[in-house]
Amino acid sequence: MNTTMEENEKTSEYLYEDEDVFLTENNELFLKKGLQGDQKKLCEVPADEVKDKIAELEETFAALKEKVEQALSGQEVTEELLDSLQKEVQATIGIGDFGSLLNRIEDAGVADKDESEDEAEAAAEEVAEDQVESKEAEHEESEEVSQESTDQTGAEEVETEDDSTDEDEKPEEAAAKAENEGSDESTDEEADEDPVTFYKNIVNKAQELAQQTDWSYVSAEFDNLSHKWADGPDTDSDKVKKLFQKFNKTVDKFEERKEEHYAKQKEKRQQNLETKKKLLKEFEGIVSNETWTATKRVGQIKQQWNSTGPLPSGKGDELDERFEELLEIFNEHKVDRLVQKRQQEEDNLMLKLTVLEKMEKVAGSINHETTEWDELEEKFEDLTKQWKKIGRVPKDKANNVWERYKAAQDKYYDQKYKHDPEHQSKVDRFYHKKEKLCKEAEALLEEEDLAIAARKINKLHRRWKKVGNLPQRTEDKLWNRFKEATDAFNEKKANNRDKIEELEEKHYQQKLELIDKANAIKDTDDFEKGHSQMQSYMDRWKKIGPVPRKKSNKIWKKFKGAMDEFYDRRREHFKEVKEERKENLEKKKEILEELRELGRHEDPIEAVEIAKGLQEKFKNVGYVPIKQKNKMWKQYREVCDVIYDRMRAAKSGDKFDQELAKADLNPEERNQIQELRKEYKKVKKEVRSLEKEVLQYEEKKTYFKPSNGGNSLLDEVENKIENLEQEIEQKKQKMEELTDQMEDIREASA
Repeated sequence: MNTTMEENEKTSEYLYEDEDVFLTENNELFLKKGLQGDQKKLCEVPADEVKDKIAELEETFAALKEKVEQALSGQEVTEELLDSLQKEVQATIGIGDFGSLLNRIEDAGVADKDESEDEAEAAAEEVAEDQVESKEAEHEESEEVSQESTDQTGAEEVETEDDSTDEDEKPEEAAAKAENEGSDESTDEEADEDPVTFYKNIVNKAQELAQQTDWSYVSAEFDNLSHKWADGPDTDSDKVKKLFQKFNKTVDKFEERKEEHYAKQKEKRQQNLETKKKLLKEFEGIVSNETWTATKRVGQIKQQWNSTGPLPSGKGDELDERFEELLEIFNEHKVDRLVQKRQQEEDNLMLKLTVLEKMEKVAGSINHETTEWDELEEKFEDLTKQWKKIGRVPKDKANNVWERYKAAQDKYYDQKYKHDPEHQSKVDRFYHKKEKLCKEAEALLEEEDLAIAARKINKLHRRWKKVGNLPQRTEDKLWNRFKEATDAFNEKKANNRDKIEELEEKHYQQKLELIDKANAIKDTDDFEKGHSQMQSYMDRWKKIGPVPRKKSNKIWKKFKGAMDEFYDRRREHFKEVKEERKENLEKKKEILEELRELGRHEDPIEAVEIAKGLQEKFKNVGYVPIKQKNKMWKQYREVCDVIYDRMRAAKSGDKFDQELAKADLNPEERNQIQELRKEYKKVKKEVRSLEKEVLQYEEKKTYFKPSNGGNSLLDEVENKIENLEQEIEQKKQKMEELTDQMEDIREASA
């Protein structure tokens, strides 16, 4: 991502640029050429996401193009449809040849109009043929009966007409007749038509004209048709009356469309006026605030101004004059600003060269004796920040300055990696993390479940961003490898969209099964088992791959709803358990007080016997609140230790040792008894340790809930207690044997 921005800095004045779009320093994405030839702002997008956004906008255009083609080929093309498509094309934000798309819509309109005219002509010809056939049928019989008289009469009429033309016709009338010969023929044809057919042809022509949008032409033609109707044959036919109503209705509908059209034109002109006023106001603000750096925005304003359509009559000249005046003022100052900009770029060049010399000096000062790494890093980072804050340099020097900056950066980090073990360790750690991410991205190409892999690819990108930066050359190398893998996977994903959808549907069915299982146990009263099963369902839910996005939230709510219902009941249950444990706590406190009293009993041995019953009672009380468990156990152990310690003291060997010292024994016998005594104490110590271990296991038994079905862990604890008690019994027997041996020695010496 950094590479993209740096490469563009060397080759373009924009953060990103290709043949269609460019990205400004303000993260504004512009289309190089819009519908009116202007640079159109598409959206705002971070530089590291620009390529994804471009792909999205191209897909938007492709979808629009497909929609237009389907609309023009899949239904009757009407003016309303064409107008709707044009508006949608003009309103859509995307990347593509919108001009060609609009031309396609216009061509479809022209083709439809031509087709309508051809259909109308064909209909008129068909009507004419029907009329001819009708006339021929009407006169067929009469021609057979009166053929002779018709011939005679026709001859007389011709003779009479010829005489009239030769003798009586005036020169002016003859000229007019010659000029209108074609019109007379048409009138003769119309006169031959019956009234219904005559008026029906007028209605058909009117309906044909009503579909057109040449408003002036159609209005004039309607006037001609009205005159033609008025001059037509007289008739009282109901059919003609209905045709007259149809004719008037057609004219009225056309007039409504025409009025609506001109109203829209008027409204559009008013909107254009407001648009120009708004542009003019913005331009005046730029000039009054002396924002001479707004060259790009002024260029956009100029293009918008020129592309704005016509205004209401008499409203444009004054605005154009003011706009040209502002443009002239701005251009004058723009020249001055460009001179200042050039000078500033030269100053920036000097500043950058100065900073570069310092960066190169710092990089060159590193060697095996360098120790003040923090101070050196701070100094180099500060120089880097200074370099970045300095503005643009002349374009002809930009590449050289950039290459020198990269060389200084590379040298500094190479030297630091070589001589600073801590930095070397950090770089290696970052390198291994990013290399691992590259391998994971490459492995996605072999992933069988593409739906899961598609989700993983986004997570890999987020993890990449969290890893620290490496030296630029290494960073570029790994980033190119990572990007190559992710791009390859995205291409694979695009080519296997159907398979991904199939997998997502499979995951959907699997999750539906889990929902059914969760609903089946949500009402159980065995909360421990229910909790275990719910957790296993949740683990399986997470491992199942993604489902179609439209269904994801819905099924998650169902699954979570079943879990929530179970855990709400579980919480209510444990509220009751909590109260019960509070009561148990009070009972155990009472038992502890009794055990403390036994710690002061006059007969320690008898106290132990009494304590055993209290200990059993303590164990059977049940659970106490979890926060009090350790505290109660500690107090229990302490009071029990006092009781058993007093018993052991009462049975201790102090008296035995005293009696042994008074006994009349030879050294050998005494040494034998001493050795047996040492072994006795050792076994006794082991017995005490085992007894404590038994107490611990006895306490653990109290934390197991009684169950009719048995409990393997409880059984295991009881087995351990039984084994320990057997071992204690064996050792006590050993102690008795040792005691007997010592007594035998003493008795033998008596």
